[in-house]
Amino acid sequence: MIISRSFMKTAMLVSMMMGSWHFAHATWIYCKAYAASFLIHDAWLATLHNKDVNKPWSWADTWPVADIAIPSIDLKEIILSGDSGASLAFGPGLSLAGDDLDGNGVKLISGHRDTHFRKLQHININDVIFIKTAKGIRQYRVKDIGVVDGETYWIDNIDADYDLILTTCYPFDALSASGKQRFIVGTIEV
Repeated sequence: MIISRSFMKTAMLVSMMMGSWHFAHATWIYCKAYAASFLIHDAWLATLHNKDVNKPWSWADTWPVADIAIPSIDLKEIILSGDSGASLAFGPGLSLAGDDLDGNGVKLISGHRDTHFRKLQHININDVIFIKTAKGIRQYRVKDIGVVDGETYWIDNIDADYDLILTTCYPFDALSASGKQRFIVGTIEV
């Protein structure tokens, strides 16, 4: 079978157009993420300044509530309100299942294992965690590190062993994000 020259030109043109579209789409996603990080940072600075909720963009369903710093593993991130997939795409999220960061109950912060909380795999017992809200800075010390079944693990907000829990999917190098295991870092306030 002989393929005509015009068919080859058309096939190459279609392939180039499809490749260009995919490249533009991927570039657009990275550009949005890059711009979002600046908008979230600016919203966090505004929150610190005026002690009020500041959305990073008008239609955002999340906003910055604190920042977290773990010097021993060089982790510094802005924590967003809620831990839905939409929120976690932009940073670690404060779960509505736990207490407010300025409250006295158990606080739960989750993040993606392959982006914002990737460095958690290097955390150790007794490492110090700093959480800064608009009301001040709280300090926590790592008490326990473990892996739990995400479907059966339950946090009792009244009688818990921890003041702050950080969680992410596990294992860190999994090819799929659909695993049931969760990496848990239990801390106490100091």
